[in-house]
Amino acid sequence: MANEAEKSPGILLFGAVLLVLVGTMGTIVLPYFDESVVTPTKSAELKNYPTDSAEARGRHVYIREGCNYCHTQAVRPVRADSKLGPVSVPGDYYYDKPTLIMTQRTGPDLTWVGTRYSADWQHEHLLNPQKIGGPASIMPKYDYLSQQDRDDLVAYMLSLKPAPKD
Repeated sequence: MANEAEKSPGILLFGAVLLVLVGTMGTIVLPYFDESVVTPTKSAELKNYPTDSAEARGRHVYIREGCNYCHTQAVRPVRADSKLGPVSVPGDYYYDKPTLIMTQRTGPDLTWVGTRYSADWQHEHLLNPQKIGGPASIMPKYDYLSQQDRDDLVAYMLSLKPAPKD
């Protein structure tokens, strides 16, 4: 004999909705009780740019030009990323609005790119990425950007670095 709950679509529907709500709460709400998510790291403090700074304007150019579609800003805890720098943690993105982590990487990860290349290298790479990154690079040339936009973008790229260790 079947249980009454198995015969009643209302009870089954209520159970399904309850399961979805529990899953949603666990996925969306519970992380806010994790200190590593709601506390900025020292690296995040470095990226808390004043709104009128070159770095903030450069971040705007980075988003406007779609750089985040090809470049991630998250060092994963995998062997392939081991030479990029410290593994990213949620607190590293505390001040990022929007967060530029992304899910797919076509070009190199740029999380700590400020420690790897000079300003001159960054400018040259923006003007002629195939010369710097090799002829197979699919990155477009950004020679159409104003000098101010390029300077701001380079300032943003150079600001992407981990906080010094104590």
